[in-house]
Amino acid sequence: MLDRLKLTAIRDQLDTLLDEAARSDMTLREALAFLVRREIARRDERRIAMASKIAQFPFVRELDGFDFDAQPSLDPRQIRELATCRWIAHGDAVLLLGPPGTGKTHLAVALGREAIRGVNSSVRLTLSDGLLV
Repeated sequence: MLDRLKLTAIRDQLDTLLDEAARSDMTLREALAFLVRREIARRDERRIAMASKIAQFPFVRELDGFDFDAQPSLDPRQIRELATCRWIAHGDAVLLLGPPGTGKTHLAVALGREAIRGVNSSVRLTLSDGLLV
C-alpha cells in the first residue's frame, strides 16, 4: 500500500520509524505526524537535489560563506532580503553588477540555492559575462 501511495520514505524506514515512535511513547496521532514529517523531509531532500542538479551550479556556495567585510559597498541587509525570494513572487529580476572577483557568482549561486529551498521551481537564472539576469 505504501508503494501505491508513493510513500517511499515511510516504506523504506517503517520498522525503524515505528520503533523510534514507540520508544518516545508517542500517541497514535503523534506517531502518524512523525511518519508524515519524515516522508515530507525525504521528498524535500529529493526535490532540492534534483533542482540543484538541473540548475548546474558551478559550485556550492551559501550566503553564510560570503565575506561582506571584503565588499563594504554591499549592504548585507539587502542581500538577506533577496534571500527571502520575495522578488520571485513579485516577478522581479535581480542583476548583480560589479568588476571581476567581487562575489557576484557566489551570491548568484547562494541566492539560487535559497530559491530552490523555498520551492520556487519556476526560477530561471542565467549567468552571462558576470551578470545575473
